[in-house]
Amino acid sequence: MKCFQIFVLPTIVLFLASCSDDSISFGTVEYYPKFLWVDANITPVTKTIDFDFSADAKADSEVFAEFQFVDNNGNPIGSDIMQVEVDDKIMIDNTFRIDNNVQSKDLKFSFTPNKAKEGKHQGYLKLINHNLDRLDSQALTSGQRIDAFQWTLYFDKGMNPLAKLLIWILVFIAFVHIIWFIIIRPMLYPHFKKFTKSVLIEQNGKIIAQMNIAFKGARKVAFSDHNIRQSRIKRFYIGKTRTLINPCFKNSLTFVPRRKDAMGYGCGYAINPNPIPRSGVAEVNNTQQKLKITIR
Repeated sequence: MKCFQIFVLPTIVLFLASCSDDSISFGTVEYYPKFLWVDANITPVTKTIDFDFSADAKADSEVFAEFQFVDNNGNPIGSDIMQVEVDDKIMIDNTFRIDNNVQSKDLKFSFTPNKAKEGKHQGYLKLINHNLDRLDSQALTSGQRIDAFQWTLYFDKGMNPLAKLLIWILVFIAFVHIIWFIIIRPMLYPHFKKFTKSVLIEQNGKIIAQMNIAFKGARKVAFSDHNIRQSRIKRFYIGKTRTLINPCFKNSLTFVPRRKDAMGYGCGYAINPNPIPRSGVAEVNNTQQKLKITIR
């Protein structure tokens, strides 16, 4: 009596000693969705399975074996969820057939992104149809179905590389802005803290204006006869210049932070004391313009 026997050997490097089960890992199918002009992409996994027929089986051209991928409960895995490709053809119901002259098959695995769950997928390669007497060391009866081995395949739904790149760019930009606003800008362009002054302006011995001005939050405070314009970018990154407008200021008088006080400068102006204390009185004179400014 002839013995038609087949050994099914997945050609995969196994590390069974460190695993909790005897499942054979096929690897990871990777996918990322479409984002802007970069299309969606899926990277299948290809594995080779060797088939070793006995001498009697090789001698009979009628010998065949048909396999199907099933889940751990023995239910067939639909090709609408997982696709198995053999010889560049997608197998219907993830079922494939081999004859006695087949020594190995390259199987390509993929998933349907909108139906397959992310993570671990596991099941068995089941012998579902055959005219064999044995599978590996196990005797078979006519029409008997049996599991050849258990497999594990992972599905990783990742991020589109363009989206990932943009996120890293945004993270970098955010990091640079944090460093600029928290560390660098305070050193290069300090701003006034809590600082409010009352300003009395006299010209030719007569009071021409009296007002309060808040220095807080400004990078500069300028007394001028016109509004000092700033671009939005400069105002955002460097700081706002606050302007006190009066026609008597033909030459601008500018104040910048000096620790807790205000350092003043301007052509033709004599300031005493300078820096102007946050709590205290200072007098500014411009003899050419016959101006006297009392800041208290």
